[in-house]
Amino acid sequence: MSTSQYLNAVERSKAPANQQNARRDRILIVEDNPVSLTLLKQLLKAHGYEVLGTPEGLQALDLAREEQPDLILMDIRLPDISGLEVTRLLKRDDSTKTIPIIAVTALASPDYERRGLESGCDAYIPKPITLGNFLRTIEAFLKIRPVTPTSFASLTSRDGLMHSTLASASAPA
Repeated sequence: MSTSQYLNAVERSKAPANQQNARRDRILIVEDNPVSLTLLKQLLKAHGYEVLGTPEGLQALDLAREEQPDLILMDIRLPDISGLEVTRLLKRDDSTKTIPIIAVTALASPDYERRGLESGCDAYIPKPITLGNFLRTIEAFLKIRPVTPTSFASLTSRDGLMHSTLASASAPA
């Protein structure tokens, strides 16, 4: 066995069993905070996902079109363009409109949640995230591609919003 074959086998063995023989789901993270971006990348890689990341909304537009990720995690506040505007542009583009977009943001208010969903986000997760809820939400979206406007109708409350658990990062999942 060559060194290259050995290293590839080691990498495959690190992936969860359910993803070793299949193409890994690719997630694009759009997050301007370098610490948050690094932590999210490490977390998702540890769970077997292929991860792309950028701190800028305009670069996210290019990456989404070129790389066709299976899911996008979108921060709302970005330095160059609002994450809400990036979402609107992606949902209008035929090449990216079916990619699920989950807003992951510190802007945790019903108003921002409503604005996120109205811009085209398929779900809204406020920071700090609850790890179990975060991973379950990602997995749920990856299992039902492509997303349609009615995909998550059963998860919507009476006020028309898809609510996520707001808890501290140290709370049990």
